[in-house]
Amino acid sequence: MKKNEGAALPSLVAAYFGASMLATVLLLLGALVGMRVFYIFSGFVTGDRAGYRIKPLLFDAFGFAAAAAGTALVQYYLVSLLQRFGIERGSLSALVSFTALFCGLFFWRGALFSSLGAYGFSGLSVTLAALIGGLAAVFQKQEDNPWPASAPSCFK
Repeated sequence: MKKNEGAALPSLVAAYFGASMLATVLLLLGALVGMRVFYIFSGFVTGDRAGYRIKPLLFDAFGFAAAAAGTALVQYYLVSLLQRFGIERGSLSALVSFTALFCGLFFWRGALFSSLGAYGFSGLSVTLAALIGGLAAVFQKQEDNPWPASAPSCFK
């Protein structure tokens, strides 16, 4: 980063953290909607009474898988955008780890009061997905970055 861009670093970090938390909320809600649609669809396919025989674990697994896949994708694109601003890999790795931990805790707390239930490791899938998506973006080659080089200029 250039000297005059150093003042923007705290706002970039706050924006990344806020966008990650917002994405976690939206993905939790999306997982709940997807799980409900999956349940309704299975009721049409197997009949209303047979739909209750399917284990709730199957629906929960669908919700966690959808949330984890979405989290990895969102983190990949957010961190790829942050990488265009010239933040070093070490700082970016620490930021991704910190954010992944809080996204997982936030998801676990949100899942606790939803129909997903209070599984002990429910936030672990989101935490690992955030780490995988974010760290994949941190250690990618600069030419593999999905954002064009002009993307940071849109935010100045």
